[in-house]
Amino acid sequence: MTEIELVLLRAIIAVSAAVLGGVIGTLWKSPSHKVLCALVSFAAGALLAVTLVEIIPESIRQPTGPVRGLFAIAVGLLVFYLIGKYVYYVCPACAASATEEKTGYVNLGILLMIALGLHSTVDGLAIAAGAHTHHELTAYLILLAVSYHKIPEGLALVSVCRMAGYSRLKALIVTVLVELTTGLGAFIGLAVFRVTAADSPWLGVHLGLVAGSFLYIVGFAIIREMMEHERRSIAAYVAIGFLTIAAAAFIMRSLGIGEVH
Repeated sequence: MTEIELVLLRAIIAVSAAVLGGVIGTLWKSPSHKVLCALVSFAAGALLAVTLVEIIPESIRQPTGPVRGLFAIAVGLLVFYLIGKYVYYVCPACAASATEEKTGYVNLGILLMIALGLHSTVDGLAIAAGAHTHHELTAYLILLAVSYHKIPEGLALVSVCRMAGYSRLKALIVTVLVELTTGLGAFIGLAVFRVTAADSPWLGVHLGLVAGSFLYIVGFAIIREMMEHERRSIAAYVAIGFLTIAAAAFIMRSLGIGEVH
């Protein structure tokens, strides 16, 4: 399988996870907040794990060096913060309470589509970056964590669309179209890596930007939910999500899966 085919397959898997969440959302008339909150928190823990354990260390190990890698992480955090503050929430689906709000989320507009499209594009960039790291294991874990996150994202996005008055079919179509930008991000990443040298600092910067965006998404999901709901259950779900990625990494390493790219 060629690199392009492999990255495309991984992007399809991630999009399929979001579509699965969307289908569940269309069949489930009114998703329970407890269930959605658990899914979001679990996925946030998984994203946090892959960011701290794989993406950030990989970014720092690149020719970019630790200083540029950390700077890229800070830039990723800042960019997503500014977009969330002045344009629209980059990931309204990240907060389960988003589906409870009657203003702001009901009137879906171009800003929401742009913000969600950007978020999904970054997911695709992360998948493409994983294919260029030194360890295939990193690519597997990125895909696993992103797919975890996509399921509640698709479910919540369909719920928001339904609250806006969309039919079930239209809500699902909107969700699919938005999530297809994951594939766009993957192709952008592939294109950039193909025109840059093997020792180019771009991969380290790329990984740093992805790490920063993931940290923002995780922070938004966890902090918002903890501030508005019971903290212990949120922390437990986050811990479980984190541990599943850590366990997956341990098992794969023990079996020698993905150790050398």
